[in-house]
Amino acid sequence: MTYRPTFSADRWKLIDAFVLGAARTTAAATTQTVERLVVIAAPFVDWVVNVNGYPAKRTVVFHPVMVRRYVTRDDVTWSDTTRRTYRSALMRMSEVLVGEVALTFAPTAPQNTAAPYDDLDLHLLESWARGQATSARRRSAGVVLALCAGAGLKANEVLQVRRNDITVDADGVLVQVASNTRTVPLLARFEQLLLDSIADVEPDRWVFGSPKRTKHGISTLTTFIYDTDRGNEPDPVTTRMRNTWLITHLIARTDMRALMTAAGVTKFEHLDQLVAHVPALDRASYRSQLRAEVAR
Repeated sequence: MTYRPTFSADRWKLIDAFVLGAARTTAAATTQTVERLVVIAAPFVDWVVNVNGYPAKRTVVFHPVMVRRYVTRDDVTWSDTTRRTYRSALMRMSEVLVGEVALTFAPTAPQNTAAPYDDLDLHLLESWARGQATSARRRSAGVVLALCAGAGLKANEVLQVRRNDITVDADGVLVQVASNTRTVPLLARFEQLLLDSIADVEPDRWVFGSPKRTKHGISTLTTFIYDTDRGNEPDPVTTRMRNTWLITHLIARTDMRALMTAAGVTKFEHLDQLVAHVPALDRASYRSQLRAEVAR
């Protein structure tokens, strides 16, 4: 086996024998290879056992309910194709290791259009970020909240931001997104939080996690959030933060082309569900806006 985990080696040691045993049993009963099964099963088992604390028992870990929860997570940026691939392989393992369980699966796409955080939620999340026990945790929590809720970055994009990707001028704060070279103006509300969080970060260092971090897998960020000090604030979820940013701009009537550019998308999926959180115009405003004459 040449498998190298995308999560920490210490966590892999806790589950490696369990994962390999499950993969070998499944491979013997199917056409799947052990190597392919390990690549898909290892992060799944890590999430179930190490992140969520369930016991390493086949009937628990590979129960279809666990598979469903995993493939519909909203704290990752998998494509629908990736989710279907994971579901197919993990359900095949479930059939072999657990047996038939009657369970209806919804579509693999997660509920990415959860209600946005309201003003109180955001205040509580800022307290969560600023109230962490160490300066390193305060920095990372502040960065996650500011970049996701203030600039609409996805979790994997946050992991790629260095200090010199963030610039300040008379018009505010700009964030350069390395993945597709777009530049996003930060919402004014989050400027001070971001600047406070990165005040001591060297120009060429990552703003999230260890300044010398070499791993960029999503589990790095999700594990961090899971391990943070928590109070009565709502769960910090990066996709919900991004949706809050999108809805903030929809409410502000931000130019749609500019918003799509800043969001890094060529089409808005679930736009109808996002718009459901935008207050309707009164009759006079509705007529006025739709009657407007625009020079072309």
